[in-house]
Amino acid sequence: MAGKSVLSGDLSAITLADVFNLLGMSKKSGVLRLTRGAETRSLHWEAGEIVFARSNSVRDSLGNFLVRKGMISPEQNAVSASKIDESTRHGKVLVRMGLLTANQLLWAVKQQVLEIVYALFHWRSGFFEFIEGEPAAKEKITLSMSTTKIIMEGIHRLDEWSKIRAALPDDTVVLQPVLPPGEAAGRPDLSPQDKKVLALVDGVRTLGEIVNLSRQGEFECYSSLFNLYSAGALRLRQAAARARSAAS
Repeated sequence: MAGKSVLSGDLSAITLADVFNLLGMSKKSGVLRLTRGAETRSLHWEAGEIVFARSNSVRDSLGNFLVRKGMISPEQNAVSASKIDESTRHGKVLVRMGLLTANQLLWAVKQQVLEIVYALFHWRSGFFEFIEGEPAAKEKITLSMSTTKIIMEGIHRLDEWSKIRAALPDDTVVLQPVLPPGEAAGRPDLSPQDKKVLALVDGVRTLGEIVNLSRQGEFECYSSLFNLYSAGALRLRQAAARARSAAS
């Protein structure tokens, strides 16, 4: 996409929410490129709305997103990825192989784009540049959320993360279930998703391992674990809790 740079800056001086607000209110079309070290994200905009997103992180790839959601297996991801070429994207390969329907692919791409965008709200450093111009037709989907709602959700997630990390400081923490399986099933304050995540807590797995096994986004899984922790359905494993107390 040919275009000119009309906005750039340092994310340590201006928040992502402010950048989004400016692009949304001015109804800009183009590509917002964000870099932090070796990480790069590109958000495609049309008339002030986000219509696509790319990331150079392997975790953010469509295939890995689908594996996390349990929609394809790691083996199917590897086989289908080997069939990608310059003219055929991964999603099209998956549909051709019969591993996804067109509707499932559309849903997955929308959710993948939102995950890439929400993750950017954690960036406290890095650089951004907006290149104005009409986006390529193929780089466009219709998200179910406006820019304003995306900003609100991104800020909400940031607030929630600060609470979550205060209780569950890092991915190496190990949790133990407190409630017997039968009692947890009858708790109305625990959502079905919370109960699915609780079933993965065995007193041995780390938080990072539970997130990988949950087939959810990182934020969604951590939210469930925090809800379970707050509800007294699980606790920090004793050795981990002692180490945390000694360090504080």
